[in-house]
Amino acid sequence: MKTSKKLLAGLMFSSLAAVSTSAMAAGFQLTEQSVVSMGRSHAGAGIVGDDVSAVWYNPAGMTLLPGTQFQISSTIVDLDIDYKGFDGTTENGRDKPAPIPAFFVSHQFTDNLWAGLAITSPYGMKIRYGSGWSQRERGISGSIVTVDINPNIAWKATEWFSIGAGVSAMYTHSKIKNGLPFGSASEFEYKGDDWMFTYNAGIMVSPLETLRFGLSYRSAAHVHAKGDYTMRTGIMGSKTGYGYGDLTTPETVMITGTWETTPWLRLSALARWANWKNFKTMRFYADQKDGIFAIPSLGSVSLENNWKSVWLLSLGADIKVNDQWTIRGGIALETDPIHDQTKRTALIPDTKRLWLTCGVSWAPTKNWQIDAAYGHIRGIGHRKLYSHNAFTGANTEVGKFEKMNAWMGGLQVQYKF
Repeated sequence: MKTSKKLLAGLMFSSLAAVSTSAMAAGFQLTEQSVVSMGRSHAGAGIVGDDVSAVWYNPAGMTLLPGTQFQISSTIVDLDIDYKGFDGTTENGRDKPAPIPAFFVSHQFTDNLWAGLAITSPYGMKIRYGSGWSQRERGISGSIVTVDINPNIAWKATEWFSIGAGVSAMYTHSKIKNGLPFGSASEFEYKGDDWMFTYNAGIMVSPLETLRFGLSYRSAAHVHAKGDYTMRTGIMGSKTGYGYGDLTTPETVMITGTWETTPWLRLSALARWANWKNFKTMRFYADQKDGIFAIPSLGSVSLENNWKSVWLLSLGADIKVNDQWTIRGGIALETDPIHDQTKRTALIPDTKRLWLTCGVSWAPTKNWQIDAAYGHIRGIGHRKLYSHNAFTGANTEVGKFEKMNAWMGGLQVQYKF
């Protein structure tokens, strides 16, 4: 028992240390908080009862977790953002693969009351092009790193109805570099961080012992990060001052269902709505009190997005081979958030996406479970890139992203007391 506790403590420390590592995925909303859930394309997320990530996806699902349970996971994501211009130039926004870590714990106090804690990275981005590439005005590099600390409580009101809720303290750190239409050497760069608070809630209904439905909500985060604002031009050189960065993440609503059709087969589904209408612009501006930007227009940059709400729809299946082994798979379709295709940026070159995932769980003892999963996300929608003339307002098609793909591999450990 002492060995198990030491190993568990070590895993907890490693997970908390890894949370500070930057994460990335296509777009910057990260769904990969659970390796088990990823294996079935997140169908039934939070209400299946086979891992502790319910604390994050739907806190009402904690009422399926008896006793005290811990979970640590990490998912490695690698991007392939391959661009080819009509002028023959090529570029790829791929940066180094990066992990998406997560840590969960839940505890049952009474027959009706649970509490849990989730430490996750719900938003992340890491992309980098050559500093002199042909479409540098559509983006040079960017990263968004988040750490979300989310305590929750859940109450089992009846045998068929549970409810849960929580609050989050979320830290963000962002870096953005973008070219400007003032010559080939002109660009702005911003680095900043911020803390903000959000909330979440969920319900779970079990009309039958083998059938469950869930509904959960997570509020938007309004980021007002503070940091360094740098402007570089061929004439004025480089100037750095105190600055700010503003953006808003989407609020989300998730509807889930899971059905244990037989003792060996479970079918699950998910429909998630994300209000990306919130993501109208990313605005970066200098504090004019510094007085270092003689030309006011150089002290403010807005990157226009004008996105729309999107849906993630998924289906998944779990097959219980025996008491130790379970295999699973899933498929999902995510709609395109870009309302006006001419507004696509190279920093977040999103499109419609197809998910294909699979996974496996091994429970060598009644206390331990090890989970692994693999996934491939393929961009299948619009992928054109347009150049925007800041002086005339004209948009000209200049090339296409030949590939917008992501590969994911995850490993997870669970322990039940």
